[in-house]
Amino acid sequence: MTDLALLLDELAIKNLSHRYAIALDRDDREEWASLFSDDIAFESGSTVRGLEDVLRIPREQLARYQKTLHSVTTQKISLAGDTATGEVYCVAHHIYEDFHQNRRLPFDLSHNFLIRYEDDYSRIDGRWVFTRRRVVTEARFVNQIIPAEG
Repeated sequence: MTDLALLLDELAIKNLSHRYAIALDRDDREEWASLFSDDIAFESGSTVRGLEDVLRIPREQLARYQKTLHSVTTQKISLAGDTATGEVYCVAHHIYEDFHQNRRLPFDLSHNFLIRYEDDYSRIDGRWVFTRRRVVTEARFVNQIIPAEG
């Protein structure tokens, strides 16, 4: 395989994580479904979810939060032909409304996660997809959101 082909594969795999973040945040179900193999193993804690459960994740996220914003940062990809492994860092903001004084005074909070994904990828029918994604939450914290002045 040429150096250019390796770079293009690495770029396609890195782009997969960015597409994941945007599809999750926008509840783009068609794009979201295109990211995973039929036999995906999506691990979070001791739970392993298959494709049917994975396809519900964006809808579940946006049912709990007003908005989510996932920011993909550091990535390391190791290629091996039509398979690869990777480690991906992400900062995720989950925005929701809370209240003071018996629900009379609303304010927004952001439940933030520092995430490390441990991934397996495969090239299937010419495109890279997740075959395994393990979500490791390294830290969580909550911040109050101060509205921008209009």
